[in-house]
Amino acid sequence: MNYKREVIDIPNGKGEIIRFQMNDQNSLTGQNMKDLGEILNEIKADNSKRGVILTTDNPKFFCNGLDAENLLSTSRDKLIDEVGGIVVLFGELVKFDKPLITEVTGHAMGGGAVITVASDFKYMLDGKGRIGFTEVNVGLPLPGSFIDRIRMCVDPRYWAEVCLEGTTYKGAEAKKIGLIDEIAPTPEDIRKIALKKLETLSKVPSAAYRSTKNTLNGALLANLEQYKKDTIKSFEQPGVVDNLLEAMTALKEKRRPVFK
Repeated sequence: MNYKREVIDIPNGKGEIIRFQMNDQNSLTGQNMKDLGEILNEIKADNSKRGVILTTDNPKFFCNGLDAENLLSTSRDKLIDEVGGIVVLFGELVKFDKPLITEVTGHAMGGGAVITVASDFKYMLDGKGRIGFTEVNVGLPLPGSFIDRIRMCVDPRYWAEVCLEGTTYKGAEAKKIGLIDEIAPTPEDIRKIALKKLETLSKVPSAAYRSTKNTLNGALLANLEQYKKDTIKSFEQPGVVDNLLEAMTALKEKRRPVFK
């Protein structure tokens, strides 16, 4: 299974810890992104569930973005469905109006950073792991929905390097620019912070939390469908598909890509 689900007791109800276990890098495919969206919608509809923690037991990778092998084995006419799946998943994460907390205990590149920034509260291990929106470095234009969310949390002085350079950050650096809320030295300490936050949030009246969260994300939610259309158009730009496939091939062959 791609996700291991654990129900926990918290004040006023239950919570869920969802552990990523897709493969050795916790990479994303169209199917496993769809599966996560369905899990979140199931929890969203369950009134006994008060919130979610996203995490992994993988010591190196929280989520390393789109799966290179999967993209290389996908026909060109189906690539937009695979790549665009992260935009759809991002929408499901933002529409999840209960508390959503992410524990970044390893590398969170590309899609991993997207999942993280879509969360309400983001905690990262202060170690060797890095986080970054590396899409531009593999030839993909960064979707407007991701940029809007980055603007909501990252210090404006760092927007350009986050979005245009695909800079990656260690935990302390990510906290400094606002990409991460808090860091801790061990996974156990990260879990203590996450559980304490989830327990605190579970004491907030659910209707008030959900309504306020939807209002907070109102402008982004209103533009999700347009952003999907914009993503399809950007994918059709000359060179985007070729550069993406070259980046994935180079990654597989452990060499530097040669872009057009």
